[in-house]
Amino acid sequence: MFLKNKGDTINNILDIDLKLNTENLKDFIRGHAAKLKKDGAVVGVSGGLDSAVVLKLCSMAIGSKNVLAVILPERDSSAKNIQDALKLTKELGIKCIRKRITPILSLIGIYRMYPPSFLFKRSVVEKYINKKRKSISESLGEDLYISNLTGSSNKELCRGTAYYRIKHRVRSVLLFYYAELNNYLLVGCANKSEWMTGFFVKYGDSIADIMPIISFYKTQIFAIASYLKLPDYIIKKAPSPDLLPGVLDEDMIGIPYRKLDIILYGLEKKYSLSEIVSISSATYSEIKRVKEIVNKSEYLRKWPITY
Repeated sequence: MFLKNKGDTINNILDIDLKLNTENLKDFIRGHAAKLKKDGAVVGVSGGLDSAVVLKLCSMAIGSKNVLAVILPERDSSAKNIQDALKLTKELGIKCIRKRITPILSLIGIYRMYPPSFLFKRSVVEKYINKKRKSISESLGEDLYISNLTGSSNKELCRGTAYYRIKHRVRSVLLFYYAELNNYLLVGCANKSEWMTGFFVKYGDSIADIMPIISFYKTQIFAIASYLKLPDYIIKKAPSPDLLPGVLDEDMIGIPYRKLDIILYGLEKKYSLSEIVSISSATYSEIKRVKEIVNKSEYLRKWPITY
């Protein structure tokens, strides 16, 4: 589609035709809204890059008056992200629903697992979470991200996984509710980097009626965001799932997006390890780790296993 050929360099290998792809994305959104006979689109907005790009594309494709932004913060959500999400919807002229899901999650009982941010400074909670992650990793004696993908009998890891995944699953229920209530299309915000590495919650942020940007790596989403002239307070923010205080995307995955995306590109194009090293400046161990992540997250990209 937009990928280049062998002979590319680290400087241009992820470049795309921004004008062409933006127009195609708008056509994709507009076309599926018409095909499915929907009156508009719902986008879950987090204050992050991906949802901001999708929100802007939807407003351009079908008109801002036909788009509903849904912001679903909870106890651990960053106040800055909530403010940025609200600010963006206002700037784009898009109607917005803000609903805290803390009461639902409290009823489930997840907040009894970890200290509340309102009793401690957020910085203290962030240090606690990162210390806990390090402790679990040391007790496992193996790669924490891969263990999280494949499952583990470690009780602390199970608790942490259940703690953050339920948040996106509750959000998905509400997003579908608002979409169906208004006869709107639910537009998801997953990108290719997340999809290929399992950096999403199955049946959480991985489900929607359409996923317009899932064919684009995170590096390319940054480029699209700049092309769309999204504000700096969105583009310059370090990517974070905002599920656990102080945990950033690249901390979780364990590799910078730029390097990750080039490795993923090389694996997709079936380059040899030495060829991927030459275009990415990654080590052989980094490439093998990413390949292992892609392979072990494969089941997350599929529907339930059937008999």
